[in-house]
Amino acid sequence: MNKVNKRTVILYFFVFWSVAISAQQEMRFTQYMFNLYQVNSAYAGSREAISLAAIVRSQWTGIDGSPTMESITATAPILSKNIGVGFKAINQSSGASNQTKVMGTFAYHLRLGNGRLAFAASAGMFNNRFNWGKAQFKDQIDQIQTSGVENSYSAALDFSSYFYMPTWYVGIQFENINQSEYETIADGSSKNLLNYTIIAGKAFPFSSNIVFKPSLLLRGTKGSFIGELNLSLLFNETFWVGMTYRSNTEISFIFEYNLKQKLRIGYSFDYSINSLQTQYSGSHELFLGFDIQVKNKNMVSPRYF
Repeated sequence: MNKVNKRTVILYFFVFWSVAISAQQEMRFTQYMFNLYQVNSAYAGSREAISLAAIVRSQWTGIDGSPTMESITATAPILSKNIGVGFKAINQSSGASNQTKVMGTFAYHLRLGNGRLAFAASAGMFNNRFNWGKAQFKDQIDQIQTSGVENSYSAALDFSSYFYMPTWYVGIQFENINQSEYETIADGSSKNLLNYTIIAGKAFPFSSNIVFKPSLLLRGTKGSFIGELNLSLLFNETFWVGMTYRSNTEISFIFEYNLKQKLRIGYSFDYSINSLQTQYSGSHELFLGFDIQVKNKNMVSPRYF
């Protein structure tokens, strides 16, 4: 095999492996606790309001081609407190590679004692794209004679359950339960692996002005596991400040401001605590949420999640 062909094979393998790993790992955000629908679809309708949210994330700043992520979600109760619907669109870009997931949700909420138990099914589409026009090559001779954008599509199906009371919650979600296959670079194929996410949290009112809320997130798939522990304080029902520890890799600092329980603005900064800390200058994330009260429904105030 000549030098050019060797470089071509290496490049193909690198691109294929990067795209496959990205697809198998569900896109994550640090400020999930401000919008639990992001990690558990059964949350849809539990806010008893039309709830809109958006997140923009810049990961590993300082590294060329580092990932950027965007997400928009919308949830609402319909007909009664028993039914909720939701929509989410998540996009991740890294260099020439781009992944997008779009999902719609139907949730049903049952009264169970003093709390509610919700079940939800979500269905949608996963799109994987590679833009050869954005690919960078070390040497001119490395360039492969190809151009344009390669697209592959696959179906996505999630199932989740969520139990909640005014001061605590617990839930589990299974993503990509159909484990659909999709085409990748170099005429290969890969599979969207089954992912699971477990969440739990509880609010402890210390006084009328201070609330302590720890929350836990466990996420895993074949050969991969991430655990997150967040500790947050709410001051005067207005300002959240918190810290997250993530599986020996990062520490995050989180802030959120609530304006009259309707408009929410959040920011987080992730700092690496492993060997990569000298390679990049952290990750930044912005959150924006807005609730529209539904007629004849009283919103819970204050809301802890």
